[in-house]
Amino acid sequence: MTEIGALLDALTDAINSQDEERVLRCFSTGAVFVTPAGVLEGHEQIGWYFRQLFTAFPDIHNELITRAVLDDTIITEWTFRATHTGVLLLPGGTEIMGTGRHVIFGAAGGYTIGEDGVFASARVYYDQLTFYRQTGCDLRLRRTA
Repeated sequence: MTEIGALLDALTDAINSQDEERVLRCFSTGAVFVTPAGVLEGHEQIGWYFRQLFTAFPDIHNELITRAVLDDTIITEWTFRATHTGVLLLPGGTEIMGTGRHVIFGAAGGYTIGEDGVFASARVYYDQLTFYRQTGCDLRLRRTA
């Protein structure tokens, strides 16, 4: 079985290099990737997600802060840094044109390795409100009845 810390490092390096092919090599073909924006299943959807991310933030850089391993799962915290220069596609299909704004926020996630030695599942967490505000999105909160 692949050493889980090395696999997380490989994924982080692939993301920082904006290399979709290398990102996908870190996940099984049927992997489930859960983000605040939605649930992605399999290489096609996970690849699409990262293509959108790399388009909106071509200088993306994730810096790992800490990690903890428990059996087949690694929990990690990192800082996301990037400049919003490309189109950002929001859930529901709304497109936000690049603003040139710098985005920096903390994130955390849990990744579970499968029998094939790559990630079978991942859950990523970050403050969406901070993320959208930093990109310049004009979000309006409203009360529901």
